[in-house]
Amino acid sequence: MKNYLNEKFVTTYQEQPERYFSCGGRFEVLGNHTDHNHGLCIAATCDLSIYAAVKQRNDKLVHVLSEGFGFFEVDLNNLEKVDDEDGKPASIVRGIASYLSNDFKYGGFDVYLKSEIPAGIGASSSAAYELVIAEIFNALYNQGEIPLMTLCKAGQSAERNYFGKRCGLLDQIGVAYGGLVFIDFEQIDNPQVLPLRTAFKDYSFIIVDTGTSHEGLSELYSSIPEDMYKVADHFKKAFLREVDYEELKANKDEIIENCGELAYNRAIHFFEENLRVEQALKAIQDNEVEVLVKLMNESRKSSTDLLQNMCLNGVKKDSPLEACELINKASHHKAGAKINGGGFAGSVIALVPDDELADVIKAVKEKYGKDRIYKIAVRNEVPSELK
Repeated sequence: MKNYLNEKFVTTYQEQPERYFSCGGRFEVLGNHTDHNHGLCIAATCDLSIYAAVKQRNDKLVHVLSEGFGFFEVDLNNLEKVDDEDGKPASIVRGIASYLSNDFKYGGFDVYLKSEIPAGIGASSSAAYELVIAEIFNALYNQGEIPLMTLCKAGQSAERNYFGKRCGLLDQIGVAYGGLVFIDFEQIDNPQVLPLRTAFKDYSFIIVDTGTSHEGLSELYSSIPEDMYKVADHFKKAFLREVDYEELKANKDEIIENCGELAYNRAIHFFEENLRVEQALKAIQDNEVEVLVKLMNESRKSSTDLLQNMCLNGVKKDSPLEACELINKASHHKAGAKINGGGFAGSVIALVPDDELADVIKAVKEKYGKDRIYKIAVRNEVPSELK
């Protein structure tokens, strides 16, 4: 990869790069739609990665050539939001530099980027891009001393305030911390992150892209946290994390009358999913992979029946639910399969016993095509320099 990046960098900039960096994508193991209401989640950095060849400049210009996306320049003499950059990758570079400028140094560089992370499969290609840019600023201008959480917040701030997309910190933490992590969002601006280690012996993770688009689904995604906020407000609380679960169930009829049955069901999902995350934490610490598989399948059922984000308009055909059921059948009911990301469309994540993997891959390729399945591993490295 370094040889490839070197060649492309020289072709682009007519100079030799000085340093090389990489950052992995991420996937959600458990904890679907819990972070926005200050819940719990288990995520993992994956070995699908973005790579960068870099040469430091002696001015405030950043030149970026991202393979497949073209070239752009950002002048960091101006750290204010530029309206013409809304929704463009240049806004992320400017936004990260702006956030870091409060306490840290920043400056210019030339970079060539190559990403192995396919867009639209829930592997957080955008967060990986943010964190590799943040790590370049960290390494070139701050001797690698910026804390990981600060780099995550820099990426989140850039995405929210410069790019124009509301996001939490789940994606940034997932790509930044390396390996498997348990995240507690009780203090949502300063979540607690617990690194985990397990070999997942005799099991493999796969992501299956159903090929269905997320386009036009923004209102459906926003309806999930809004329904949860509505139920929390019923108890004069800001978030479901502040609501007592037993009190919620005791007031079922009143909540359904005031907030609707779907909102109540989604609130129940929040609490039950948090319990599953706690159980999964113990299972991972005890290296009980079969328990994690069971919990992933329970999460899928909850997403289907309560959260209702496994299908679009209740249609199973070509939905994430159909993909999960295909994986379940092909693995002889030994795999754990659930939604990976916001839901309604897109991808699913599965943990499959290695002795069932060939049958699962065959079934998925027959249904979706050979380019719709990704066998992934947990990447234990944080965003870092390639040596």
